[in-house]
Amino acid sequence: MGEATVTTTAGVVEGRRTHIDGTTVLAFGGVPYAAPPTGRRRFAAPQPPPPWAGVRDATRPGAGPPQLAGEELVPDMTPARTDEDCLTAEVFTPALDGSRPVLVWIPGGAFQIGAAGLATYDGSRLAAEHDLVVVGLNYRLGVLGFLALDGVPTNLGLRDLVAALGWIRTEIAAFGGDPERVTMIGESAGAGAIAHLLAAPAAHGLFRGAILQSGAPAATLDRARAATVVEAFGRHLGTLDLEELRATPVDALLDAQAKTADALVDRLGKMPFHPLVDDDFLPLTPLDAARSGRLAAVPLVVGTTADEMALFRDQVPDLPDDVAQLVLGAKLTMLLGGDHPELAVAGHQACGRDFLRAIADVDLHLPALLLADAQTRAGHPVYRYRFAWDGTGHGAAHAHDLPFDFGTLDVADWRRVVGADRGGAADELSRRMRQAWAAFAIESVPSCDPVGPWPAHHRDDWAATVLGAEVVTVADLDRYHLQAWLPGPSLTEPRR
Repeated sequence: MGEATVTTTAGVVEGRRTHIDGTTVLAFGGVPYAAPPTGRRRFAAPQPPPPWAGVRDATRPGAGPPQLAGEELVPDMTPARTDEDCLTAEVFTPALDGSRPVLVWIPGGAFQIGAAGLATYDGSRLAAEHDLVVVGLNYRLGVLGFLALDGVPTNLGLRDLVAALGWIRTEIAAFGGDPERVTMIGESAGAGAIAHLLAAPAAHGLFRGAILQSGAPAATLDRARAATVVEAFGRHLGTLDLEELRATPVDALLDAQAKTADALVDRLGKMPFHPLVDDDFLPLTPLDAARSGRLAAVPLVVGTTADEMALFRDQVPDLPDDVAQLVLGAKLTMLLGGDHPELAVAGHQACGRDFLRAIADVDLHLPALLLADAQTRAGHPVYRYRFAWDGTGHGAAHAHDLPFDFGTLDVADWRRVVGADRGGAADELSRRMRQAWAAFAIESVPSCDPVGPWPAHHRDDWAATVLGAEVVTVADLDRYHLQAWLPGPSLTEPRR
């Protein structure tokens, strides 16, 4: 063990020295990339971190963003500490010299929970195995990050991430990283955040590629739905006055946030605090930006798990076919524009009238395909994958890929949850996934044993890589039922 220090623009940080399989890794936790968003800075755009004197302790993870602890659907999703002073980075590096590719992790959690410092997201193994700098980023969540209130900058959580990417460009060389070789990776809401950054002009040029795991690039609020959230939040808190909101204890804000989410679940689903098209920071949804050639001009890796909604099976009621098809039709309207009741029926039938499987299609599988197709048409390579590890017989569920990304199957209860015997096929799959993500960060093409470089998506063959007990490349992934949701190829072109 031992200490390591880095001098940033704002001051000196001291991290800790660890060893992974005989390789030294330096870890720096809670490094500020922006000023604490407290007091007058609550509900304000992120500002540069103020300088500090002396040496700042960075030997433990930073606090997670304010959030309500609830039942964990998967292990290790509750940070040990939370604080409004949360605009910080977790940095893992093999050494402070050199100029390594940088892999930037954006944690998920429905834009309401999660933190970069969770043990599941420990980047030490990725850094050690592949000579990368791995950075995890916290950003404001829930009402503090996504309340579209008059007088408050929109999309504060996304603006935080742009500030963090700017900080990486300025500071990462001191941690042994190359500011010109930054790749983002995220899962669930983390991937959704990345999708929206791809559509945000302020983020363009700050990264050269992105990996989106189980994101929802079509789940973007418009002004009307965002106003509904604001009205409900004000009703539950009792005020929308900005000065009063800045003086309100954070626990009271979180309580009103939870009540707002509960009240709007039937109208807006479980994620009412979400990125918003605002004609400013985010002028287009990710899909519309891709369709019009205005998504960031970078290569992408886009994928989902095989059984996304298996994680939520106990939370979603069974619906009669006609009701299920009405719900699916409403989702297709948001995704495709126009009314498509016949497609809702066809897609539902193609899924064997399994409502959860159909929801996974319209919320995750289909948007991922449309994003990949549109970005490919714009001339940028996209690599599709499907995570298919099923060690329990209950499916490869949403978020079950997380410990495979980092080689952290031994954290918390992950091995039992995903059905992974120690030292077996799951560990080998994790090694191959880390190999693929590192290859993409280094060469902009994912590659892993035993398949080598992954095939790029092509609209004629829907090529993809399946990550399961065996890793294989396939053609026509999901064509047999995803095409049932689509009236024709014109949907990947710009809307008229």
